[in-house]
Amino acid sequence: MRLVRAEVLKIARRRGLMIWSLILTVGSVAVTEAILLILHAANPDHHGPAGGETNFTHYAGVLILLGTVAAIMIGSTAGSQDVANGVFRDLVVTGRKRSTLFNVRIPGVLIVFLPMIAIGFALALGGSLAFTSGLPHPSASVVGGYAAYALALTVINVIMAVGLAAFVSSRIVVGVLIAWNVIVAPLLAQIGSLGDARKALDTVAARSFAPRRFEQQEITMSAVAAVIVLLVWAVAFSRAGRWWTVRRDA
Repeated sequence: MRLVRAEVLKIARRRGLMIWSLILTVGSVAVTEAILLILHAANPDHHGPAGGETNFTHYAGVLILLGTVAAIMIGSTAGSQDVANGVFRDLVVTGRKRSTLFNVRIPGVLIVFLPMIAIGFALALGGSLAFTSGLPHPSASVVGGYAAYALALTVINVIMAVGLAAFVSSRIVVGVLIAWNVIVAPLLAQIGSLGDARKALDTVAARSFAPRRFEQQEITMSAVAAVIVLLVWAVAFSRAGRWWTVRRDA
């Protein structure tokens, strides 16, 4: 547990990273709500209330998109900071197992990141309930679906970022994973000739948790299948990162 706490402190002390991560998670939802509130106050006949089920889906969408970027940033930093800061050799010399040095990274990142995404989601839900002005409240199934979607997509990206950062610098990891989530994976998901093979994509598996009436989903899969796909991705990236950490030069 001491190594996990040390990992948390190393991440939390990066003020720039923490500030940007909070902006992308909590701040993005707060700004979106503020804009909708101002528009409604300025022209209520043209712009509806800032709450309700539909606006909740908008808040959740913003949080999931930008929260994924924050997850990648924090995960890539945690996976590469020991080498980038030149302390990896010192940690190895102390006798700590290299595998242990890698194993504490993912729990450390999640301890730092999950409260951010939770606060952002709570803010999205709170705003949708507080500013309804007669609009329908988001149902429990919609709230639960988006919560599962946000958790699945951000956590898998944290794990992928930590694992990939064992091989390359954090900047490369950020670029690669953002491109994967925004460009490559969506394009692959739209290629109908791939058939059920598209279900193996982590983005497809994560999105399957979202409410289908709000998220257009050409590919459907069960929750069990989605969990299995995400676990395969998580195990593959974490094992690859651990393998290289054990074998890399100190």
